[in-house]
This record gives sequence, C-alpha cells and structure tokens, in this order.
Amino acid sequence: MKSTKRYEIYRTLIAIAIALALGYILILISAFPKGDMAFFEKLKTAIEDANKAFQTFLLSPILKYRRGNWIFNLRGFIQWMNESVPIIITGLAVSLVFTAKHFNIGAEGQLFLGAAIATGAAIYFPSIPIITPIIIILIASLVGAGWSAIPGYLKSKWNASEVVTSLMLNYVALYMGLFIIKTFLRDPNAGQLVSLKFSDSASLFLLNTRYRWHSGIIIAIVMSIALWFIMKKTTWGYKVRLVGNNKYFAHYSGINTQKTFFQAHLLSGAIAGTAGIIELLGYYGRFVWLYSPGYGWDGIIIATLARNNPIYVPFAALFLSYIRVGAKTMGRYTNIPPEMVAILQATIILLVTAEAFLSQMRQKAIEKEAKKSEEVITGGEIHE
Repeated sequence: MKSTKRYEIYRTLIAIAIALALGYILILISAFPKGDMAFFEKLKTAIEDANKAFQTFLLSPILKYRRGNWIFNLRGFIQWMNESVPIIITGLAVSLVFTAKHFNIGAEGQLFLGAAIATGAAIYFPSIPIITPIIIILIASLVGAGWSAIPGYLKSKWNASEVVTSLMLNYVALYMGLFIIKTFLRDPNAGQLVSLKFSDSASLFLLNTRYRWHSGIIIAIVMSIALWFIMKKTTWGYKVRLVGNNKYFAHYSGINTQKTFFQAHLLSGAIAGTAGIIELLGYYGRFVWLYSPGYGWDGIIIATLARNNPIYVPFAALFLSYIRVGAKTMGRYTNIPPEMVAILQATIILLVTAEAFLSQMRQKAIEKEAKKSEEVITGGEIHE
C-alpha cells in the first residue's frame, strides 16, 4: 500500500531528525565550559561553540570555510564518496537475505576472505588493462558466494541457525584471510603486515587522481540498479519476496523454498565478496587490514535504514558515510569526540526498527486510504 510506504519513509526521516537533534544536545553538553563564569555566560559560550561544531559536522563533507567564505570541499566530498562504496555493496548483500527473511550476518567474513584470496590475483595475475580488475572482482565474488553457501546449505539441509553459523564463520574467515596474507602474500619490506602491492593494471579507474576518487562508486550504483531489477522485475526476485513474506504460502504455491533460500545466500555472498576487494583496488593498492573493517556490520544498518529496498540502499549508505566524515572533521577542529556518530546511529536504528514508533500515524494513513477506496467503490457515498 502507498500509505504504508509513505509511513516508512516519514518514520525514517523523523528518526534521523530526532537523532540529529540529540546529536546537537550532546555537542552542547560537551561544549559547556568549566570555570567560575556565570551560568548564562557559560550557556552562551556553549551555544556558540556548539553551533560552530554542529555546522562543521553538517557541512564539512561538502563545504569548507576559507577566508570568511564557505567553498566546495573537494577532498571531503571524495572521502564521502569513497567511504560509501563498501557499505553500499554490503547493504545490498544484507538486504537480499533479509528480504528472504534469513538473517545471514556473514557479510563481514565474506568480504574479508574474498579480498584476501583475490589479493593473490591482484598481485600475480598478468597485466591486462580493464580485464584484470574485472577478473579479480569476479574471483572475490566467487569466494564470497562459496563462503555464504556454507550457512545457506546448513540452513536448507538441517535447519541450522544461519545467524549462529554465519557469525562463527566470520571469525574463521578473518583468521584464514590473515593467514593467507601473512604466509603467502606479505610484503617483507613493509614495516607492518600488508600484502605486496597490486599490479598497476589491477587498480580501478580513478575519477580524481589527487585524492584517489575511484570508480567503485559507479560499480556500487550499477549493482544497486541491477539488484533492484532482479528483485522487482524477475520471476526469481518475486519468488524471494514471496518466500520472505510467507514461506508456507510460497511452498504450497509450488515454489521450492529451500532452493530459493540457498540461491539468495549465494547471490548475497557473491555481492558481499566484492566489497572488500573493490575498496582495496580503488584506494589502497594492497591488502592493508589487520582486522575486520566492519563494513559487513554497517551493511546491516544500511539494509535496515533502506527497508531492504536496493534503490534506497545507496541513499542510506551516503547518509551514514556523510555523518561519519562530518564527525571526523568536527573531531579534528573542535573538542567534540567523533564517537558521537555511534550514538546517532544507535538512535536512528532504535527508532526505525521500533514498531510502536509513530504507529498511530501509520494507522491513520491506512484508515484514510481505506476510506478513499470505499468512496471509489460506492461512487463517492459512504453508507453507514
């Protein structure tokens, strides 16, 4: 129903507004000065400092203050775009299995192991411009699909909890990936545990060479559109949505629910597996992680904000990366800790997922739409 969709959008926007208001209050409290000043002088100073800090938080990813004017911040903008790429991809992966009502939270392990194994190809694969990065990304995708197949198979075959199995496999993937890098691909001349540098032809095309704005953002958006088309315009996507809505109805309609669940796990893992290597190919040029980067967990936040809709995933990811870049800049130029973003994230997720939040508004919207439908059926007259 249209009213239900509007309600979900309004609820998400209101949750974000409440979280930002809470963020301002926290900044105001953090900016409150100590000392022997009168209370109202302290309050005035705190408000002025909080306004400056909040302005930096909201504007710094796209604007910077120079010589009395706000000008476009190219570096901040590129940082914002680059940081959004891996969480767009993991958000898509998580939204797919969540649509099927399976809670596979293994995207973190899938992207890490996929990146570690694909690193070998990025180092040693013959240099073929354009073709090389495509093959490397496909290798990472296959690794992610294979890793996701394990909890998918266990769920389909023996009804093992995909939450438990995928969570445990995240740690296995982490240590397997680090073992591969440390044993076979480590750069002996580096002062820390990193891989050898990727071949020149393995890098993604750069949209801006100075700040390394890579083409991963284009790949992520194309993946969003492709997944939306698959989920909304194909028979298989319809099966996944139907199985997620009511697996018993889907079963009695002739759909092989276990097969559909397993296929959803495979595609989700294939998508998640590309997130890590795209980040490394585009920005770092070698494997640099000593621990999980956290993009898989961010994917859960993104999928929740986007209501598992692939078209909304990039917007949710851009919002999350925007406030993170803003918080980092605010932390550099003010005394406000950037960890405030964690509180904002938690507030937004709590409000978005709380069924009781704005439930009265939803009920009114449904009643209003039902009344309009009845008026159409009865020719504009409602009979008591």
